[in-house]
Amino acid sequence: MNRHQKNPATTPGSLEWLLARNRQGQRRIDRFSWGRLARIYNARSTTADIRKAIENAARRCGYKPAVILGLNRWN
Repeated sequence: MNRHQKNPATTPGSLEWLLARNRQGQRRIDRFSWGRLARIYNARSTTADIRKAIENAARRCGYKPAVILGLNRWN
């Protein structure tokens, strides 16, 4: 039986996946809602690089990361 393994760099939730661009040139991190980004940010498997990327996206939009992620936290 031949099993296919996903490339960890391109699996959903990885930094490369989050920063990948679509056909229109828009990055996923710019397209996702703050609620979804908060879920990714608060996940156990999230690395420090992913958290920094989400914090930088919040700062680019003029928000403080703690405020925007706290308001949009999904339980």
